[in-house]
Amino acid sequence: MVVGVGTYADDSGIHGYPTIEASARAYGEALDRDPRWGTAARSPVLDRDEVRTADGVMRALHEAAAAGEGPEDTLLVVYVGHGAYWQDVPGGQVHFALGSSRVNEPWTWLSAWYVYRAIRKSKAGLKVLIADCCYSSMLPHLGPESALPGILGTRYQGTCVLTAVGGNVHNAWAGACPNLPAPLDGCTTFSGHLLNVLAQGMPEHPDDLTLGALRAGIDESMQECGVHHTPRMLLNDASEAAPLFTNHAKGRRPRTRAPVTVDEWVRELLLNGERNLPELMRVPDLAGRVVVRLKAGDEQSRELARRVDGRAGELLPDPVDFVRYWGEIEPAMLGGG
Repeated sequence: MVVGVGTYADDSGIHGYPTIEASARAYGEALDRDPRWGTAARSPVLDRDEVRTADGVMRALHEAAAAGEGPEDTLLVVYVGHGAYWQDVPGGQVHFALGSSRVNEPWTWLSAWYVYRAIRKSKAGLKVLIADCCYSSMLPHLGPESALPGILGTRYQGTCVLTAVGGNVHNAWAGACPNLPAPLDGCTTFSGHLLNVLAQGMPEHPDDLTLGALRAGIDESMQECGVHHTPRMLLNDASEAAPLFTNHAKGRRPRTRAPVTVDEWVRELLLNGERNLPELMRVPDLAGRVVVRLKAGDEQSRELARRVDGRAGELLPDPVDFVRYWGEIEPAMLGGG
């Protein structure tokens, strides 16, 4: 389901952007072209009447969530529009703008808590929320405490939140990136780069674009421009190796050699999760240095380091190998490296 809200009442105090609705349409077209998703009988993009009110969006979201019936299904929700964060409302939630929203009137916006609640109730195996809006960096981490407000619980393949901004950056640029090819140069910056990755594919990746590949592709595409903020990915029981889209790259090139350096292994893990971890653990001291590098990275990297640490005992049954692995990590933990 794709929600794009870029048109507001003249007296709303909210500035509309044509790039927002252009992005929503482009997401719909990308999903229609993708064999993993197929052409839906009904467009996944909500129309202006549906996105005008919370009732319209939430009815559609509950319908989409109910369509996910089991572990093989994926629920994908995309929001493009304005985001706001009010600390003085219950729980201090991120809020998504609707067509009828008014600036500085939180009750006219849609609280992310209701969106999370609907996604959490879905029986789909993998649940993905893509948020292209300001304050998406404030969306909560996907921890295991599913009973807490605003936290997505996990089932089967887990959950993923991919946001336009991360860290201490709260403003997502709604303007277009002129470096993108038409018609994506009419979309918002983050969505334009994401959609460009879907259109161009990744030649060195397999048939499917995984969560990790999608994040890496967007990040690298935006870094080439040199002016964009880094996106953020939060996984909870989901692997970077979970497939989400089809890889449309022409002339895909299989990996010709195994990763060797720390940088190569960090990229491999961020692209494909722990799929090739046993191969890395054959060189325990290298594995330790890779984990140290991951621990110094963003939330996704630190969570991945935690998962690698959790499997180290299983994959390094020889105490000598475990000591070689831990010998690289301990100095960094103590501040010595």
